[in-house]
This record gives sequence, C-alpha cells and structure tokens, in this order.
Amino acid sequence: MIKQKRSRCKWLKLIMVALPILVMAGCRQPEIPEYQAFENFRINSVGLKESVVSADLKYYNPNDFALQLKGADLGVTLNNKAVGRSILDTLITIPRKDTFLLPVKMKVDMKQLFNNALALLVNSEIDVKVNGTVKLGKSGVFFNMPVNYSGKQQVQW
Repeated sequence: MIKQKRSRCKWLKLIMVALPILVMAGCRQPEIPEYQAFENFRINSVGLKESVVSADLKYYNPNDFALQLKGADLGVTLNNKAVGRSILDTLITIPRKDTFLLPVKMKVDMKQLFNNALALLVNSEIDVKVNGTVKLGKSGVFFNMPVNYSGKQQVQW
C-alpha cells in the first residue's frame, strides 16, 4: 500500500513538472506571415480631400499550423509620405504553409496621393512601407505582432 502511494506521488510529481513544459512549448508565438504581393487595387470612392481605396495583400504563412488573424492596424507610406491607415476588425482563417489574401481598405489623403502620382510619372516603382500591428493566434490565444515591411513596388499603367 505504501509502495502504491509512493508510485502515485512520483507520477503526480512528473505530471506537475511535465504539464507546464508541454503547455509552454505548445503556446510559442507563431512566425509572422511573409509579405509577397499587392493585388486587386480598387478605388471605392473619390473625393476632393479624401478617397477610399482597397486592395488585397498577399502573404505566405510559414508556420506548420493554421492561424487566425483577429485584427490589424496598419499605416501605409508611399515614397516617405503617409497616405493612409487601415484598420481591420474581423476574423480571418489563415491556412498552414500556404498563401492567403488580406483585404485592406483605407481612406487616402488626396494631396499625398497626387504628390505620389507625379513621382510615378517619372519612375514606375514606388517605395512602400507598411507599419503597425496584427493580432495573430490559434486556439483562441492571440498575440499582437509588429508589422514592419519596406520595399519597392512596381506600378503598371
């Protein structure tokens, strides 16, 4: 009888030590998806001071597991001039080891857009910066992750 109690105590101690380790290993932060392309640019409405544009940002999920995107707050800069901010408040399922599209809609300052349009007449590529945060997670556990993309984007007329 005493032997059984000692055996149960050993198992209980083992479980108490192993369980937190397994939980911490399973809750590691996911890798942030990799930006690939800017697709399906659309002008939703045009105004003198402000217009609304939308596009799909193509990303690749490098994780071995599916993710959920719960929200995003992104600022967009073109040729070092802030043109708008996009706030996404919806739940999007992201497949594992696959590409996905992130719909982005934002109000654009027309003055900044016209300044960039003049620069595009001279050059067919533009410097794009996207900075902000996204809320990514799985199984109901979400992390705020920074987004800091900077690169050149070809613009075709």
